This record gives sequence, C-alpha cells and structure tokens, in this order.
Amino acid sequence: MILVSEQERWWYVDVEDSGYATRPLPFFDPRATAHPLASVLQPLRLTGDLAHIRRRDYVYAAGWGSESPFTAVYERLRRDPSWTTHALDSSHNLMRDAPQELLKILLDVA
Repeated sequence: MILVSEQERWWYVDVEDSGYATRPLPFFDPRATAHPLASVLQPLRLTGDLAHIRRRDYVYAAGWGSESPFTAVYERLRRDPSWTTHALDSSHNLMRDAPQELLKILLDVA
C-alpha cells in the first residue's frame, strides 16, 4: 500500500547530515525537529493479537486536501464494534490543526 505521494517521498528521503533522520517538512512549525528515518522506511509488523489491549481507538484526519491514504482503514475500523473511531476535521498534523479535539480524545483514552 502506498501511503505517500512522490513529492512526500522525496521529503522523507532528504536526510540530515547524521543520515538517521529526515529534515522537518517545509510547511512544519519552525520549532519542528528531525524525524527518525527508520520510522518512515521500515515496515511495522503486527501480530494481530489484540486480546490484551483493553481499548482500541483510531483517530482519523478527515481534512486532507486530497484523498487520504487512511480512509479505507478508518472505514473498516468504524464498522468494527471493538474499535472506537474519531474523525477530526484536520490534515494529518492533528496536533497543529486540532489540538483541543485531540487532547480531549487522549485524555478520555488515558
């Protein structure tokens, strides 16, 4: 599954001198710091064993400027009664675009 556009891919491969992190994206807050490169290049492997997780919440950023690569995941999870889903009118950067709504969800989950 492709989760980023070609332009976004080039942003992520623009690594800083250490070689271990990508530079903050050009539209990020000036306080943003480098992001670990491995987190965008290495696949995440899950076992599927969710029995020990007491609560499952998914926060969907519904305000993308184009079609979100996460829509199919959101649609699948919102039909699954074992998940609680939240759709925020925000781009992918929820902490910047919907901080109060995200904080409410996080406090509720905690």
